[in-house]
Amino acid sequence: MSTQTQPPRIMPPHYFLAAICLVTLSHALLPLTVVLPIVRWTGLLLIVPGVLLAVLGANLFRDAGTSIVPLTRSSTLVTTGVFRLSRNPMYLGMLLTGTGLLCALPSLPGLGVLVTFFLVLRQRFVLREERLLAATFGPAYADYQASVRRWL
Repeated sequence: MSTQTQPPRIMPPHYFLAAICLVTLSHALLPLTVVLPIVRWTGLLLIVPGVLLAVLGANLFRDAGTSIVPLTRSSTLVTTGVFRLSRNPMYLGMLLTGTGLLCALPSLPGLGVLVTFFLVLRQRFVLREERLLAATFGPAYADYQASVRRWL
């Protein structure tokens, strides 16, 4: 079992920035025009909790004095605040924000971008971080994993 301790060159916020740029571009080039206005407004409303989840999760890491850098060893297992709702609130926040943007600026290619972003997060970061956390915190992480869902 590999437990990487070097940070990746391309971080999740980089993937997120690329995804929101591509969602926006895909809407500009190939918009879905038959969308109920409520969908667009709902999208805008999803962006706020998405950003909030990401910021609150990052602040909890900072307050605990543990690394926010993916795939590096954590000094503390953070299980309070938004981490009681999701094991990945920062990633969930990015996905929620991206979903909100896609609803506000709908396009079929944008949907593909968002699905790809989810798969990249899951494969390149979430699953590998779970292995690293299990190796670092053992039974404490197993208990946390059993009591809190990965996403929601």
